[in-house]
Amino acid sequence: MRILHTSDWHLGHRLYDRDRSEEHAAVFDWLLEVIDREGVEVLIMAGDVFDTMNPSNTARGMYYDFLGRLRRTNCRAAVIVGGNHDSPSLLDAPAELMKYLDVHVIGGARPQVADQLVRIPRDDTSETALWVAAVPYLRDRDLSYSVAGEGVEDRILRVRTAIREHYRNIGEAITAASADDAAPIIATGHLFAAGSVDADDKASHIYLADKQNIEARDFPEIFDYVALGHIHRAQRVGGLDNIRYSGSLIPLTFGEAAGLQQVLLVDLPGRGTAPEITKIPVPRHRQLTTVRGELASVKQALGQLAVEPRLDQHLLPWLDVRVLSDHPLPFLREDLLELLTREDGTRGADILRLSVERRREEDESSTMLPARDLEELDPEDVFYALCQGNAPVQREDYPELLASFRELLNWMNDKSAEQ
Repeated sequence: MRILHTSDWHLGHRLYDRDRSEEHAAVFDWLLEVIDREGVEVLIMAGDVFDTMNPSNTARGMYYDFLGRLRRTNCRAAVIVGGNHDSPSLLDAPAELMKYLDVHVIGGARPQVADQLVRIPRDDTSETALWVAAVPYLRDRDLSYSVAGEGVEDRILRVRTAIREHYRNIGEAITAASADDAAPIIATGHLFAAGSVDADDKASHIYLADKQNIEARDFPEIFDYVALGHIHRAQRVGGLDNIRYSGSLIPLTFGEAAGLQQVLLVDLPGRGTAPEITKIPVPRHRQLTTVRGELASVKQALGQLAVEPRLDQHLLPWLDVRVLSDHPLPFLREDLLELLTREDGTRGADILRLSVERRREEDESSTMLPARDLEELDPEDVFYALCQGNAPVQREDYPELLASFRELLNWMNDKSAEQ
């Protein structure tokens, strides 16, 4: 059985208010080519189909168009689970209809874990080719961890226990369901697992506090492969080859563009046999480049970009330009855009973000945060700024306050997802 593991499409994503649909369209064309060329039998999408819980009609259309085109390949089935950015109700609404297209969608956790089991049959036979324990992002209501008066450490322990329990229960359910066959068994998940490279990235911790949620050993041994989503950097978990994040399909930030995106081709010989995994790099259809330095060096770099060919990237490159200067620089954007303009009037690249950074150290006594674009701020950034503001709180109180804030934020997101 050959599967393709992907995750974190984030359809509808905007970078500094720029639409990414051209990039998604190009990468979907490539993905379908890979599925056909490599003889992929089952597609696994491990969460965050969309970037927001209320995606645009364009983003929804791209999703359904891709699934319709997938049907015309030799891929026999797809399993899609919801992520923390997805609305469970939006994904689940057409789920019954999707089954007729051999697309199995689990937008949110089911009351009975047996309803999250997906059986993929062999072509034209009653035999089972693959079992999937389709676990989506587990929301607060799925974990039932909120207890009045509970401390931070108790909350963290309750979250870990609830996640482990969910996987233990679904592991037992799939063991019983598959007792009469020897088909390989895989599981999905959309969470932060201990041992991930992004462990220090606060955006990776989608449950309470900056603590690990689940370890590699917490996944039942019955799973031959665990396909994870949420961390945007492709990696193994706990050093194990069969528990992996595939990473995002396109870079969602300029920082992510420094790495490489990939999808994972997973060959499963049979139950209890180690999978063979092949990394397939995703081509970069738009270059995202950060240019930082003194004004003279920045101008030199931009002048070079104006004359360089685009290689195989057919979309206009986007730039994050950061100029080091202690003085105001009037008309800076106009001057830099002129450098990027070619003789025929076209540009070699476009500047999405332009900032001027001071070279000298800021006053250490200042509690002010550096000026940042609203696009860069998330709710936790604002919360941290408030903690350090006019009425600063003690640093030792941060974890408990942050845990309460995240609990409230998750509750609000869940309510939005239900609408």
